[in-house]
Parts: sequence; structure tokens; C-alpha cells
Amino acid sequence: MSAFQDVSTTVIPSNRCPYIEELLDRTTFLFHPLKRIKYYHLVCRNNINLRCFYDPTQICLCTKSHLANCFDFNHTDTSLCDENNYCENNGQCYVSDLTCPTKSICVCQECYYGTLCQFTTSGTVLSLDSIIGYHIRSHLSFFKQSFIIKLSTGITILMLVVGIIGNLLSIMTFSRKKTLEVGCGIYLLSSSILSFLTMNIFAYKFWSLLVTQMSLITNDIFLRVNCKIIDFLLRFLPTTIEWLNACVAIERALNITFGIHFNRAKSKVWAKFTTIIVVLINIVSAIHDPINRRLLEDTEEQHIWCIVSYTHSSWLTIYNNTVNIIHFIVPFGINFTSAFVIIVITARQRSAIRKNQTYGEHLREQFQQHKHLLISSSILVILAQPRLIISFFSGCVKSARDPWLFLVAYYISFIPLVLTFLIFVIPSQTYRTELGTSLKYYRAAIRSYFHTEYMSRVFFSYLK
Repeated sequence: MSAFQDVSTTVIPSNRCPYIEELLDRTTFLFHPLKRIKYYHLVCRNNINLRCFYDPTQICLCTKSHLANCFDFNHTDTSLCDENNYCENNGQCYVSDLTCPTKSICVCQECYYGTLCQFTTSGTVLSLDSIIGYHIRSHLSFFKQSFIIKLSTGITILMLVVGIIGNLLSIMTFSRKKTLEVGCGIYLLSSSILSFLTMNIFAYKFWSLLVTQMSLITNDIFLRVNCKIIDFLLRFLPTTIEWLNACVAIERALNITFGIHFNRAKSKVWAKFTTIIVVLINIVSAIHDPINRRLLEDTEEQHIWCIVSYTHSSWLTIYNNTVNIIHFIVPFGINFTSAFVIIVITARQRSAIRKNQTYGEHLREQFQQHKHLLISSSILVILAQPRLIISFFSGCVKSARDPWLFLVAYYISFIPLVLTFLIFVIPSQTYRTELGTSLKYYRAAIRSYFHTEYMSRVFFSYLK
């Protein structure tokens, strides 16, 4: 008969092995170990649901007869992988035997998970891979995937369709000559084009993650290029759009502040220059992402992961967190502050001219007149809150088994890119008018095209 026996168990609270100090009174616990061990049978008898417990030198299993079956256990013997520590993010590698190891496992630090500790639930480096990657089952068709994957697919398709329609309408609106007379139009046109591009890249990212983790695509070159470029684009494009929206708010505030002295021609020149600078700065601020991004093959789970890690450098971690804070907080602070500046300054100007109204009445009047500025700014601030809270205030989720919180926050972070049309065009009477004019122009152009095509067919059929 073999001296060894495999014992299987389930990781649930009732199967926890408490320390002996929790089970004995203080006096008994302080006995000499040889005297204290005589009471271990009583521990099992007095706690009928107890499965096991341990002391500094032993682990004890409670048998069905409620007797303690103890064996020596060296708690200090880590059995660490001496040379081949394949665990990521400072995870500890353990092997079954140092001399002839047959199994190994990674014990991850807090906020990290995965068979190789390759993922983190820290919001500052959160990605779609880390949220739903483990829920995608390899070598199975889409219809056999879990509910969260099917739901995510439906939401992604919906956001893509709404985003494409809304951003195309925004591009039609802001490409009009009248809207481009000032810098705001250039910022909004650039923002709409980048939003349209980002939503398509976002949908492509979801599709590529799905087919990669389902093992439908295994080409190494494709996976490496995809890993380096797509996540980098999804990192710097949304922040670029947020900064362009902040530039819109700043120019509107300057327009109100300087009044008739505001130079519209110069604002166009500055807008073109600023747009280029904003794009370049955002690229440079995120360039460390593709540099530290790489593929990681998980042979046990049969997945290939695209991961990014900054744990090898403390200054890089600080830099990444600082950049994220700036990109999250500053643009939305500018949006909200500028909206109130516009309302307050306009109310003061009107109260200086029209003395028959109080300042409070002027303030309410300007609030009604410029409420679309507050609406757009407030929507952007509200939509930024979930991602901001999860990134910096909630720490991290201790387990990846419940991804719903992060999944919701991740999708919410892309909603401003989907709702550009609703945030900036719908609240503004001027932009709605320009959109109507643009739609009439394109409708007439389409009718003219089909009419010409029809007449051409009639003409050539007549010649035949």
C-alpha cells in the first residue's frame, strides 16, 4: 500500500484551517508544545464541523471520528523555484519538490491574478484582456461561450453602431464652413473624427481578443503587432479626445471673457496648432505602454495574453499613475470650471449694462441661455466618475471571479466617444441648424446621384 494519498478539497470558508490559537483558550495555548498536543483531540471533538487546523510545526486533520490526525509540516520551507521563476509581477513560484519538481504554481501578490500572475485588477492598468480574458473558452464556438462574453459582444456591437452613426453626424455638422469659423469647430471636428476612429478600434480590439482566446488566430506576427499597436491606440486616443474637449471649453470661456476683442481668425490658427500639439503630447505620454507590452503564453490555460507590467521599475509605476491622474482629472476639471466661468462673466457683463435686473436674475438668465455648456460638461464629468473611482480610490478587486464592476466601468469610459453627437450637437441650437443644413445638402446630393445614374441607364438602354 502506498504511503502517499491524494486529498482533494474545495476552497470555501468552511474548509479553512485555522491557527490553533483560535481554537484553544489562552492558558492551554501557552502550554509546552508536547503538553499542548494532548488537547488536539478535544479540538476536533468540540468543533464537529472543523476539517483541519495547524500549529507552528504541524498540520492536523480532523477525522470522521473527530480525532486529530497530525503530521509534521515545515511552514518555512517555501520550495521556491530557484532559477526558473516564470511568475509575473513579483509573484512567488512554488514547486512540488526542489530535487525533482513535477508541478509548480504561482502565488500572486495582492491585486494580481492569473496562472502566471500576469493580470491586475488595479484600475490604472485595467484592460479588456484582464476583465473578460479568462471567461473566453478556447477551442469552443461563440455559442458555447459564457453569458458575460455574449453580453459583452452585444454591448460592443450596439456601441459601435451608435458611435458610427453619431460621430458621422457630428463630422457632418462640424465640417460646415460656419462651424469652422472659430477654433471650437476645429477642436470638435478633430474630436469627432478621432471618436469615430476610436470606436472602430475598440470594436476591433474586442473581436481580436475573442478570436485569439478562442484559438482561431495563432499567427505570431499578427498577435505581436496587434498587442503592441491596438492597446496603445486605445490608451492615447480617448485621452486626446478628452483634451480636445477641454480645449473647446477653454476657447468658449476666452470668447466670453474678451467679447468683441476675441480674434476669431487667430483662434483658428491656434486651434490647428494646439490640436497637433495635443495629439503629440498624448502619444509621448503613453509611449511607455507599447515599450513594456508583450505576449505571454500560458500553456496551462492554453491562452496567449497581451500584458503590460511596470512592476520592474518603481519610477515607471509612479510615472504611469501620475499621467493617468492628469489625463483623468484635468480635462474634466477644465470643462466644468469653464462652463461656470462663462455663465458668471456673462451675467456680470449683462448686469453692468441692464441695471433694472439684479445680479441673481442675470445669473439665472445666463444659466438658461448657456445651459447646453453645463449639460455637456456635466455629462462628461459624470461619465468619468466610475473609471476615476475604480482607478484610484477602490484599490483593486481581490478576485477576478466577479468582473462586472470593472466591465461596467470599462464600457462607461467609452460612452463619451459614442455620445459626441448628443453631448455637443443636440444641446446647441446653432449646431442643430448646421446639421439640418448639412443633411439637406447630402440628401440633395444623393438624389442627384441616383437621378443621374437612372438617366444614364435609360440613355444607354435607348441606344441599345
